[in-house]
Amino acid sequence: MLGGALLWFGWFGFNAGSALAANELAANAFVTTNVATAAAGLTWALIEWQQHGSPTVLGVVTGAVAGLVAITPACGFVNPMNAIFIGIIISFLC
Repeated sequence: MLGGALLWFGWFGFNAGSALAANELAANAFVTTNVATAAAGLTWALIEWQQHGSPTVLGVVTGAVAGLVAITPACGFVNPMNAIFIGIIISFLC
């Protein structure tokens, strides 16, 4: 769990820091990274809950990592609502 949290925190520097400035592109990348990751983790937990009867922390972290990977190419160019859809879709695909 600690590794997943550190990865989530560090990914902000990767996605938002890629803008090389403190501007609206970096802010959008920051927000969409967080939103997609949270949506993917929550969706993974709901899927796990439905299939196995209870969600696990490992499942939530796995979903979050999948969300981080999925949002990275588009993080500066999608809005937060689309980031939610990306997080949900990637959880179902994984």
